Amino acid sequence: MKKILAAAAAAILCFSLSACGTSKQEGNGNGVTYTYKDQTITMKAPPKRVVELSAPLLNMAYAVGGTSAARPETTSPIPEEAKSLPTLGHVQNINMETLVGMKPDLVLGEKNQNSKLESLLKSNKIPYLLVQYDGINDNVPLLKFMGQLYDQQAKADNVIKTYEEGVKAVEDKAASKTPAKVAVLRATGKDVTAETPKSICASMVEMLKMDNVITSHKDIKLDSKTVPYSLEQLSADDPDTIFIVTMGKQNEINKKLDESMRSNPSWAHLKAVQNNRVYFLEPDLFLMNPGIRTPEAWKNFTSWLMENKGNKKRGCEEMTQMLPCPTVISTKALRSGEISLPNGNGSTVAGDLSTQSLYSAWNLCPANDMELRSR
Repeated sequence: MKKILAAAAAAILCFSLSACGTSKQEGNGNGVTYTYKDQTITMKAPPKRVVELSAPLLNMAYAVGGTSAARPETTSPIPEEAKSLPTLGHVQNINMETLVGMKPDLVLGEKNQNSKLESLLKSNKIPYLLVQYDGINDNVPLLKFMGQLYDQQAKADNVIKTYEEGVKAVEDKAASKTPAKVAVLRATGKDVTAETPKSICASMVEMLKMDNVITSHKDIKLDSKTVPYSLEQLSADDPDTIFIVTMGKQNEINKKLDESMRSNPSWAHLKAVQNNRVYFLEPDLFLMNPGIRTPEAWKNFTSWLMENKGNKKRGCEEMTQMLPCPTVISTKALRSGEISLPNGNGSTVAGDLSTQSLYSAWNLCPANDMELRSR
């Protein structure tokens, strides 16, 4: 009879955990329940060996006085104390054999990053919670959850208080300024798009009451994090400030963009370039959710808004001084996107760029006598 009851209890616990990635569970009075937003997990006893599968989760755990039994390999900043932990392979390719061998009491991951591990966690009977963690508004609920999990509610409350005070101070400072007209661009190795309020950086822009030019385009659906955005549209919008978030090989992409902006006279007409207000942003703060570092990211925004000049490090201040000879943008080229330097007279004739992506357009204008075709 005891064996039957034990088996039944195990089955109930297993069922509860198999659904814990996305649904709310109620405690049965015989265990301990932890809640994150609408996700809940009930366990027989507080877990002693917890493993976090992402840098944001590690940072949140250690911020409230928690620990992890292991960590993923990542280029994102993590707590100093966590750097000596056993590793589980790259953050995008967790080694399940290593994870199972560690016999964790609980595994914490992110739904949008670790969902492919869910079936393996279930089959190995490892308790887990894959949190829906994406936007800035998820930070405080996650801190509260970590406080519950590590029995550090008082410390979590103090961290949340400091976090919210930092955010409020930035909001108040930003409110004292006339709303800035900005463009938020996402640069990858293939193209450049505009970010919508569904992205991290553009959502910060919205929260700080800045005017993101992409939201004024009623013909563009803003139901994804990024949308196509042409050079023609950017020129027409002519924002006061341009923020560029890099996704991929940051140094290579930023260098390529910087060189393109220096050599393309079309940029000379933009107020943001003329006033040296083009900023290349740190991906850990503006591409991914900065988590506990959100006040720091927001503070950067207000600092830039108060500045008279942009990021000298990337050469924006020198851009207007390094532009080649005058350029004529024309629709009379043989084909759309085709360019040439006629007779070496210093003029560039280009095809209609309205259908070109930003990345292609930025690379259309040469500074010497040669004939090119856009890629």
